[in-house]
Amino acid sequence: MDKWLMNNNAAKIIALVLGVLLFAVVHKDDTTPTSPQPLMESRWIDDVQVRIVGLDTKQQVIKSIRPDKVRIQVRGKRTAIASALPEDYKVTLDLTGYGKGKHVVQLRHELPTGIDLMSMEPSSATIELEDVQTKEYEVQVQTEGTPAKGYKAGTPIVRPSNRVHVTLPASRMAEVKSIVGAVSVDKANESVITKRVKLTAYNARGDEVEGAVLTPSFVEVEVPITKPFKTVPLQVNLIGQLAEGLAVSALSPDVNQVTLYGPQEALDKIEYLDNVQVDLRQFEAAGTYKIKVQLTPPANIEKIEPSEITVELQISGVKQRTITDVPITLTGDNDRLETTIAEPASRKMDVIVVGAPNLIDALKVSDIQLIANVNDLPPGEHTVNLQVNLPRFVRRVDSTPLTIKVVIKDTEAPVTTLPDPKPPTSIPEEVGNGSTSGTQNETGHPSNPSTDTHENPPSSNEAEGTPSDAVNGSVEHSN
Repeated sequence: MDKWLMNNNAAKIIALVLGVLLFAVVHKDDTTPTSPQPLMESRWIDDVQVRIVGLDTKQQVIKSIRPDKVRIQVRGKRTAIASALPEDYKVTLDLTGYGKGKHVVQLRHELPTGIDLMSMEPSSATIELEDVQTKEYEVQVQTEGTPAKGYKAGTPIVRPSNRVHVTLPASRMAEVKSIVGAVSVDKANESVITKRVKLTAYNARGDEVEGAVLTPSFVEVEVPITKPFKTVPLQVNLIGQLAEGLAVSALSPDVNQVTLYGPQEALDKIEYLDNVQVDLRQFEAAGTYKIKVQLTPPANIEKIEPSEITVELQISGVKQRTITDVPITLTGDNDRLETTIAEPASRKMDVIVVGAPNLIDALKVSDIQLIANVNDLPPGEHTVNLQVNLPRFVRRVDSTPLTIKVVIKDTEAPVTTLPDPKPPTSIPEEVGNGSTSGTQNETGHPSNPSTDTHENPPSSNEAEGTPSDAVNGSVEHSN
């Protein structure tokens, strides 16, 4: 066997046989019948949306694009085309690197596997880019509806901030006039309503501004729901009297206004709170005092805020001063009557006042008013009490009313003309006792047997030693 293999001819024969066998194996499939090739198909796809990529929306915005849809022709296996969905055909417009202005950009395509592009109509798009602008606006919250009976909606609070940024093309930013969010308070009876509110940009006509980008687009809004309330001035009244030689120089509550809660009809009747009192009899020496005062709601008022205040009261010694030539003012006269001041002829008077030194030293003539009310007085001569108006914490030394004399004349009274006497036909006899049937004055007219003098009684305040000008909270002192 070894000898046979070592034979050259035998080796050649074996090699030939192996070569034939190898050739047969390689070309075995050439005799297999060829299967039919799959069918190819072409199709037009209409209204393929042009998609924008590469646009820096923080810098530019698309002002216009033509076209925004294209028509493409594709070719591929029938099965591939049949299974493809419309959204699988993608046409893109890459705006990377493009800035403000008009540009013609070649369109790109992306098709499903096994489908090729034959044509695209059109193959490019014209686009105009515009710079965007961002501007800050204040958020306005509108409440809709009516709270439950007896409740009132307060001022809405916007969180985290009542400011919002609006982004629009620069050419359209002027359209924005307001940023508004609406929240319903209809039939609300809770202490606070909290809602997430969508914001909308509106133009001057009240229409929504299309395309406006708001940051943030939603905010949290809190609306307090409370009973009706009213804020009114606070007035502190002083009662009692300080010891002799002391006077109030200043009065300062830590708040000047309070808030009242209650039915609306009760609130409408209140203009200020004046039931707060500080008794001066508790202070025996000069100095600065701070007093805690509890506030009491008026009738039909449910609550008052704050419920307690602090009043700072400054007490000092007293000083007396005479203010000279204070003018007198007439009130209550009319066009039909002419009123003149007979006494004092200067129409001015001196007023002696007393009070804290700082107030007395700063007092001017213009700070004092002397008013004579002549309303309803008939023609004639009258004595009229003066109303004396002084600054707070300043009073007159003397409680006796100041008076003036006025003369009132009727400017529309008819003038009576006496007839001329006839010349005597004989010399009259002289009356021995000089008496006549009537008393005559030096003009020959009958004289008035009496002249009515009207004098107003002093006011109750003045009768009690309290100046008529004392305002709420003023203090009466005796020296």
